Amino acid sequence: MMRLPRTCAALAAVAVAALVPALGGAAPAKAPANPWQPLTPGLQSVARGFVNAGSRRLPHTRVYTVTDVVKVIHGVRSVAVLDQDIDGGQIVEEAIDYLSIDARGTVWYRGSYTEGYQGGHFVSALDGWLDGRQGAKAGIFMPARPRVGTPAYFQQQVPGQEATSAQVVKTRQTKCVPFRCFKNVVVILEGGAEYKYYAPGVGGIRTEPRSSSGPDETEDLVNVRQLGARGLAEVSAEVLKLDRHARSTMPDAFGSAPAATRKP
Repeated sequence: MMRLPRTCAALAAVAVAALVPALGGAAPAKAPANPWQPLTPGLQSVARGFVNAGSRRLPHTRVYTVTDVVKVIHGVRSVAVLDQDIDGGQIVEEAIDYLSIDARGTVWYRGSYTEGYQGGHFVSALDGWLDGRQGAKAGIFMPARPRVGTPAYFQQQVPGQEATSAQVVKTRQTKCVPFRCFKNVVVILEGGAEYKYYAPGVGGIRTEPRSSSGPDETEDLVNVRQLGARGLAEVSAEVLKLDRHARSTMPDAFGSAPAATRKP
């Protein structure tokens, strides 16, 4: 995945609201169509770990929130998920993942947009693509029925970028993270470089490099909660700002695409 400028106060409001401990948070009211990647609006997970920044190893936090914002991409109604990276106490990246789910329960990766920040201020748009525009093609974010032994699959194919692939390597695992222990966990190897663990009803619970020479981020789930109406509205408003900003920072991919909107 795999970010519109705003004031530090606004950044802090979103980040602090996201990180308030809620270890007893309620589970989604409805069973998700794909247990390992729920798309329930307001479902928010928080993972913590470390990331290398030059010669320093900084505390790293990732806040991942399913919103009620939708965007029609190549004719498919897709849900916007906000992915926030916080290193050393400051937001360094924000990304929107646009995901859709088909009748079988497969979750598709329909597009993304990422912004980078320094000192809480916008620096640049780092990445952006939408299925069906400029030759970009959607890929699978999470298979409907993950099984070991099935072929690797593309997560996205964007001209000018290396196509990213993934493969299910383990299923029915038990995995403990600081939040709690989970059963029926699926492990996926992404890009041949890092393992991602997914638990039913929650989504991602752990990210770890395949080897010491792989990606420098490690993450473990520390919190899951269901946002109330006010919290969901704040996060969704942030997504709408990012989606609008993408139209000016990456006009070829986003300029004439349908704007994202909140579900009524």
